[in-house]
Amino acid sequence: MLIKSQMGFSLVELILAIAIFTIMAVTGVTTILHSFSVNKLGEEESNAHLYAQEGIEAVRSLKNRAWGNITAGTYGLATTGNQWNFLGTSDTKSKYTRQLVISSVNRDGTGNIVESGGTTDPDTMKVTTNVNWDFSEARTGNSISLVSYLTNFRKAIGPDVGSGLIVYGDGTTTPKFRTYDSTANSFSLASNTTAGASGQFFAMRTSPTKLEAVTGYITSTGTLQIMCFDGSTWTNEWSVSVGGTGTTRRFDIGYETNSGDVMVVYSRNLASANALSYRAKPGSTACGSANWTGETNFSSTPSATTGTVHWVRLARDPRSSSNNITAIWADSNADLGVNNWSGGGWATGSATYKALETNLERKATAQDVDSFEVVYESLSGNMMVVWGIATGANGTNGARYSRCTGGIYTCSWTATASVPTVSDDIHNIDMTANPISNQIVYAAIGDAGDDLTAAYWSGSAWTGYANLDISSESPFAGSKLVQTYKYPDGG
Repeated sequence: MLIKSQMGFSLVELILAIAIFTIMAVTGVTTILHSFSVNKLGEEESNAHLYAQEGIEAVRSLKNRAWGNITAGTYGLATTGNQWNFLGTSDTKSKYTRQLVISSVNRDGTGNIVESGGTTDPDTMKVTTNVNWDFSEARTGNSISLVSYLTNFRKAIGPDVGSGLIVYGDGTTTPKFRTYDSTANSFSLASNTTAGASGQFFAMRTSPTKLEAVTGYITSTGTLQIMCFDGSTWTNEWSVSVGGTGTTRRFDIGYETNSGDVMVVYSRNLASANALSYRAKPGSTACGSANWTGETNFSSTPSATTGTVHWVRLARDPRSSSNNITAIWADSNADLGVNNWSGGGWATGSATYKALETNLERKATAQDVDSFEVVYESLSGNMMVVWGIATGANGTNGARYSRCTGGIYTCSWTATASVPTVSDDIHNIDMTANPISNQIVYAAIGDAGDDLTAAYWSGSAWTGYANLDISSESPFAGSKLVQTYKYPDGG
């Protein structure tokens, strides 16, 4: 007789198996859901952080346009005409609400920022960006905050020496200087800079990143002397022969906006392709001759000059992230040369390093006046050069211009064009760029009719104005009889 054994699960075992499976399933699902939740929260926190960081950068943009834009208060943000502006007390994007709090900053006697006590620093502001959002109905009130400090680093020479600085010659071998105190509305007594020579054609630029000014002047025997001021002491940095008799300014000074590096470009008093040289000092170094680089010549090809350089002009890109500088110069053959500096080197392409003009306006001989000017559009970083040509006359438009667009140092200069409506020659000229737009204004005087003309650049086109004054003083060799308003950061 065969006996078959049948084996199976008892009811108790079945219930136990179901319970174990349920526990494992619930645990797995809970783990997966928690993982999804953590990932989603991380993503939202990243988005909130970016939104907050955007707020900091927007306030920095407002500050770069004008320090006066930054005042204590609570703000939201909006864009108008591709520019950031404050609007209301908060702004919202998707589920995120952003609020900017700007507050004053106090410093103690050693200059350290303190939470209480101390003295208010008018050139530093604290910016706090708060972003709030609800993660879910059950989890509300998520928030992050970012804090940054902004400084008025473009302020002229700084509060340690007053609100302004004047350097001038007084006929002795030691130029003088005076500082201006805006609080007292008064100038200091005249003080000596440092012994050198009797100077002509002074030029001065102040650092955009620290308390420093570099000044240069040319002696009657054609020697360029460079001095540096650290807020308390003047030092003679170096000198070099640039030729001439001090009646033409054969050099200029320019600071890089972002780095604070300073450069001096000057004539070598040679009629050759290597007619220009430059020396530079890093923004991280103090005044002192040892901190300057050695003399470096411009590249010899392609040639943008055929004679001895008589005039030099530098302009810097005012955008906070840029180190671009543009140099233009005029030589004894009436050539107008141009080149762009990147912060690390000069452009070498023939579209950027070139002669914009070969027949510049002059009074009697080439090149006895600086009938040209260069500025940057403040927002785009595009360069603008305007100059006079020798064929201009009373009733004949002699104003010409060219732009280098793209906001990069390797840009290409546009074909020469006439400034419309202007109907006179140009011997003396000056230009200024609006610091919060791409607008530019220029004014000029020509000797054919002694007429004052002007023009306005909208950012895309010129509008010219002829014969604003038909009895201006007549330009002469070496003259500069017209000046446009210079904004606080207009070099």
